[in-house]
Amino acid sequence: MTQGIALALDYAAPALPEIATTRDGVTFDPRPDLWSVASLVLGRTTFDFARLTSISDEVRHKIKLAILWHLQNSSFSHARNQNSRFKAFHDEVLAKQSRPVDVVELAHILNYRATLSDVTDWKLGVIRILFESMQGLGIGIVSREGLEYLSEATIKANVKGTSIRTRDPNEGGFSDLELLAIQSALNDAYAKGEIELYPYALGWLLLGYGSRPAQIALLKEQDLVVSETEGQKLYALMIPRAKRRGMPLRSSLKMRYCSKQIGLLLEQVIEHNSKLRDELGLAGGDWPMFMAPKVGGLPSFEHHMSASEIGTLLVKALGRLTGLKTNSKRFRITLAQRAVDDGKDKFTVAEMLDHSDTQSVEVYYEASPALVLRLDRHLAMELAPLAQAFSGVLVATEAEARRGEDRSSRIYDRSLADNVNDPLGTCGQMSFCGLLAPVACYTCRNFQPWLNGPHEQFMAALLANRERMEKAGIPAQAYANRDRTILAIAEVIQLCAAEIELRGEAAA
Repeated sequence: MTQGIALALDYAAPALPEIATTRDGVTFDPRPDLWSVASLVLGRTTFDFARLTSISDEVRHKIKLAILWHLQNSSFSHARNQNSRFKAFHDEVLAKQSRPVDVVELAHILNYRATLSDVTDWKLGVIRILFESMQGLGIGIVSREGLEYLSEATIKANVKGTSIRTRDPNEGGFSDLELLAIQSALNDAYAKGEIELYPYALGWLLLGYGSRPAQIALLKEQDLVVSETEGQKLYALMIPRAKRRGMPLRSSLKMRYCSKQIGLLLEQVIEHNSKLRDELGLAGGDWPMFMAPKVGGLPSFEHHMSASEIGTLLVKALGRLTGLKTNSKRFRITLAQRAVDDGKDKFTVAEMLDHSDTQSVEVYYEASPALVLRLDRHLAMELAPLAQAFSGVLVATEAEARRGEDRSSRIYDRSLADNVNDPLGTCGQMSFCGLLAPVACYTCRNFQPWLNGPHEQFMAALLANRERMEKAGIPAQAYANRDRTILAIAEVIQLCAAEIELRGEAAA
């Protein structure tokens, strides 16, 4: 096979150094064909150049130089992506050659593109960036014809934002009901000891800020700012900015308002960390908010969890609790889409998402209008088993309820006709509750509805009020926030019906 001539410099490619340092400050020896490099994004990652068996030693050497340059000057993710795309190119095309390739020809590029579709054409775009950057560095491996083709070719970009534009139910933002389900599942599981502190706190951080896992991985305990005014604690959170190309990690932080709930939760995380460090005998003061189970290799971030570890921890915990497909991207989309639906301008949304401009938020304004669920009794009864919104315990009589002897624990609906002699149930919580009763009760784990309580009447009242507001043109956000309560009541009604039927069969 006749090889072309790569447009490289006339002199040989430089040797690889004995020690190289990535942009994140990690040092390693790049001379072997197997690299093990630590990063905040993916933890420790392997770069295996030995498996590139269908290219010459010189081309392999140049590829290593190129990937090393990107590790030193670009993000770790970018370098890893370049490496992965070249491996795919090698396996798809170069591995089919009769002898090791020392120049990438136009035919190789055309054969590779023939394996792609309109949806995957972007992969050639990544290869083009790698080959052109190598040419610029003087370590080119592509023939003149190949470079000319790549330079002139129109390559379709990776289509982004489809799940946002279409409000995809599995890839896009969460619906209001799903969001309420996540919140309730988190709180209930933590109260029951079914979820640990870290995933619980991570869930609420994503609900509150929609931060990227890399930003959470960079968080340190010192980023929680606590002040006290007139006996009241006030919180702020300094969130590291991500995707700052060429900038050191944590070089820029943005102050965010922190609610009392999240502030108290992060204080609990810090207290937990302190006890853990005492047990392990660790000393020092520059500690991460979320500590890794083992020490990593990233300077100044040895005890930080990687972004990948944080994402995995969250997905496993929330997936198990809710049955939903959960990841940080969906929380981020939800935060932005709800802001747009609420009428926020592009600059506000871009600031919320920590974008430097408004270009990336345009897609949220292109999204199809939010569909408002037309909820009636029939649909509520159908959705109730799926929503699993009811968290309490059904009791046959007041006497069976926790705090049943305390008449002040009774829960009434003051809007019903007989709101004095016909309670809905009993509150089993011993301390003060500042939530709105009885709307908040049905999704609370401490609520004990009575078997013969007026649950049908209460649900009918909520549905009638919802219909009235909808017909009046009131924004959906004003009434849809009670939909989860309606579904919880529907579940209670079904439980009551099943229990009554069971008792009837037993009596017969």
